[in-house]
This record gives sequence, structure tokens and C-alpha cells, in this order.
Amino acid sequence: MLTDAPPSSLLARLERWQWLLPVVSFVVGWVGYIAIERGPGLARGVAFTALLSWPWLLLEPLAGRWLHRISKGRLSEDAACFVTQSLQQELLFFSLPFVIGAAQRDWGHGLFVLVLAAAAVLSTLDPLYQKRVAQSPVAAVCFQVYCTWVVALVVLPIALHLPLEQCPPLAAGAGLLALAAGLPRLLGSVQGLGRCLHRVLPPITALILVTGLAPAWPPASLRLTEARMTTAIVQQQPGAAVRQISAEDLRRDGLIAFTAVHAPAGLTQGLSFDWYHGNQCIDRIPAQIEGASDKARGWRTWTRKQNFDGDPRGSWHVDIRTAGGQLVGRLRFRVT
Repeated sequence: MLTDAPPSSLLARLERWQWLLPVVSFVVGWVGYIAIERGPGLARGVAFTALLSWPWLLLEPLAGRWLHRISKGRLSEDAACFVTQSLQQELLFFSLPFVIGAAQRDWGHGLFVLVLAAAAVLSTLDPLYQKRVAQSPVAAVCFQVYCTWVVALVVLPIALHLPLEQCPPLAAGAGLLALAAGLPRLLGSVQGLGRCLHRVLPPITALILVTGLAPAWPPASLRLTEARMTTAIVQQQPGAAVRQISAEDLRRDGLIAFTAVHAPAGLTQGLSFDWYHGNQCIDRIPAQIEGASDKARGWRTWTRKQNFDGDPRGSWHVDIRTAGGQLVGRLRFRVT
């Protein structure tokens, strides 16, 4: 917005309310998370709103000079940095509830949540952000690439109904676009091929690495609402939970892994139930879920295993994973 007030006065007014933006961003993130359960139209609307910020993030250096020019100097190029920081806060806090909702007790999930939460908090701490991110071309571009990558993982399944296994390469592509847009700022006056590669190769390597590690990250648009091991399903309702069963009963009745998974409306997602005896995968049974606005409890599905060869005694667990290998949930039981 154009104003006759000097830039320092405008920024001073904004700084009085700097605590408000993170709060609003966090609330908007949870509203978007809840919207998935309220209806496909509202959920996709919130997701597309998040996508609208991408053009600005990609073109921020040009936008800063454009704002400075059309305001005839009343707005400095630092105003573009302020807008970028605000959008990054919005996107990170929008993504955080989805990641928290999908996270399980797994080292990869915990690491992903911690890094995302740390990035969101960093974007709200103006002195630290300005000193460590905004003032460093390398840190600024890498932080922008990270924000773009994270939001792509969260938003694409909601907005475009893409299965989760298709999102990591697309998110990496979005990160590369953000990196390409930031090349003028990243390279600046750097001369020599070696020095240029020294700045460009690390973020590219990081994108390739995190894409390869996609099975370790939480499936951000899925949420496990119910899960149990049981011996019976009656009218699509699971029986009593089983945490321990004798080998004799196991061979006679078998065992059922029951889950209810909440997914965005319109999303069709393949799953697999991987049965492990100790650390050895004994069986892998495919399944499929569909997101629907009227499935408040989640899409219910289950697999029954009846053949247990050899000695089944010991610790077992069943991993529910996406077709791309991301962990949705884990069920444990013991055979005595």
C-alpha cells in the first residue's frame, strides 16, 4: 500500500503489532487443518490461498525494486523483505498443524517436526531473523527454498488431490524454482565458477537428499484417528483391542489390524500393512483409503492375517505406510 508516511514511520507502526502476525498465522494454520474435516471446498480454498504466496516468494528481489520505484522512494526495498518474512510465517505456521497431526513416535517424524517448529519460531524473532537470515544472501535463499519445499509437501495433496508418493519430487521441483529465482541474490557479485558452485551445490544437494529421505517424513495430509489389533470386526466395528495373544489362539483365529485414517476429501491414497516379527517383515498387505468430508472418524480399513508359519512367539508390530513408504501408524502386540 502506498503512503505519504516515511518508511521508518510505517515500519514502526507495524513493529508495534509484530506479535500479532505469528498468532494470526498459527490460528490460520489450525483453521486450515480443521477445514479438511468440514468440507472439500473450504479445505481446498485454504490450500489454494497458501499457494498464492508462491509467486511473491519466487519474485521477491524484483518485487522489492518494483515497490521502491512505484512508491517513488517512500517504500524501501526492505519493505519487500518484511512482506517475505510475513508470508514465510504464514506458510510455516499453516504447515505445522498438519505435520503435528500426522507425526508418530518415530525419529524421522520427530526431527521433521522439530526443524519445522524451529523455522517457524525463527521467522517470528525479528532480531535473530534479520541478523541470521535476511542479511545473509545464502541463508535468505536457503530459508526461502525450505519454506517452498515444506508447503509443497503439505498443500499439494490437499489442493490437487495428489497421492503422497507423488509429492516429494514435485516439492523438490518447487524448491529448485525458488532456488533459481534466488540465484541473482545468492550469487551477487561472486566471480568464478568454483565460488558459484560452492553456493549453489549445497541447497541442490539438500533437496536431493530430503527427496530420497521422503519415507522418513510424516505424511502431512493424513491423520490416524483410530488403530487397534483385534480378533473380530462386527458391522465395520472392531472388537476389543488385543495387545497379547497366545500362539494357539493366533493360529486358530488369526489377527486383524484395524485403522481409521482421515484424509483430505477427494484424495485416493494407497496404503500397505507391513507385518513384522521382530525386525523381519513377514507379510505386506495392500489397502486403499479415500478422503471424504463425511468421514469424521476417518476411512476405516483393516487387514486380517491368518497364516503364521514357524514359531510366532515374540514381539510383533504392524506398520501402516503410504505407497511411498511414509509411516501412518504402528501397532504392537506380543505372542506368548
